[in-house]
Amino acid sequence: MKRAVVLLWLLFALSVLLAGGLWLAGWLPLGGAPSIVLDERPAPSQMVENGSAYDRAAFDLGAAKKVVLSDWAMVRRSAETEKVVLFMKKTLNFSGHPSERVSIRDERKRMGCVVKAKEGALVIATFGEWDSHIEGGAYMRVIAVIPEGVEVEQRNGLSGEHSAGKEWPGGRPPWPGEPKGGYVWGPGSVAGGWKAIPDVPDSDHTAEGYGPPKGTMHDHSGK
Repeated sequence: MKRAVVLLWLLFALSVLLAGGLWLAGWLPLGGAPSIVLDERPAPSQMVENGSAYDRAAFDLGAAKKVVLSDWAMVRRSAETEKVVLFMKKTLNFSGHPSERVSIRDERKRMGCVVKAKEGALVIATFGEWDSHIEGGAYMRVIAVIPEGVEVEQRNGLSGEHSAGKEWPGGRPPWPGEPKGGYVWGPGSVAGGWKAIPDVPDSDHTAEGYGPPKGTMHDHSGK
């Protein structure tokens, strides 16, 4: 009898640990939907798992009175006086045939936003986006919630595959077959001088209605 009770408690503890791990990974919702939505239509290669991941991040403005963002970012205003909040939609839409597994589950961890202070302003950029220009790639859309009264400037070069917040280790993309290479395009890493902004899963899918950047493979705007 005592052994059975101990076994039941062990099973309960394991289930709690498993549920906690799934929640932290964004798969088990806590009052919302899962933060990862996989494409219903499978990719041409079994090595690819396409879909979108929804994340959010926040950081203090400090003494900054100006925020510089990508011209692709959507800006919303808030009565909050001290924080900038970022809602991200990270999408993998790749139809290639890579030599190793490529999944939105992993790509979300390699994509995000970075920040640096420059001339009294906080500059926000993205990192981790890539584009094969043939078979799709990985993209981000960002909604930035900025306090009222804070100046906002939007400029190019702060998002996409050529974002100032991203760099290639060694100065070039990795090539297939390299020990830590992977497929030829790859996500890159945070550029020097920039600081990654920690993000967490957003089960509310706040950035869901914000479409892909113009000119990418899954942009159907025709512009």
